[in-house]
Amino acid sequence: MKKNKIVDSIKNTMIGFCMLALMGCGGFGNIVKMPEIKEVPTGTYEHIIKLNNPAAVSDKAFAGLIFIKKGASVCTDYPRQEIIKSLNELTMMERNSCLFFSNYAIASGGKTFGFVSVPVEYTVMLWENEKDEDCKYKVQITWLGEKNSNTGEERHNAGSGGGHGR
Repeated sequence: MKKNKIVDSIKNTMIGFCMLALMGCGGFGNIVKMPEIKEVPTGTYEHIIKLNNPAAVSDKAFAGLIFIKKGASVCTDYPRQEIIKSLNELTMMERNSCLFFSNYAIASGGKTFGFVSVPVEYTVMLWENEKDEDCKYKVQITWLGEKNSNTGEERHNAGSGGGHGR
């Protein structure tokens, strides 16, 4: 049993390194540190990206929100996303769960472009690409709580949400 965990850890680490290398080759080579904040400021945003995790159990399918300020060039590679105009479009359960999310600022060069709010079992990375005006900052969301289909045990996955859409 321990051998399987060690092998899974090595595989996941290698997948993570390969992803980082591939992302660097794809133009998104600069990682930007995302400062953690206490809460997402209320205000008007150009749009809000609602993230849904189809692989999670139904009560954990809500994978977070990305708040994008007007004029900001921010996208994500998350496979299931929906553009909403306000938090009023969320269900009551989703609004209440947001109170317990980790929050980060999408900021670079002293300017804030938006905010990310995700459950604690997700990690967030911000990639900068000066060459792409439509997606200068890419938010990468990674879910750490995938179940192993063979054993039913929780494993930590180093894979990303995918390279689908913006």
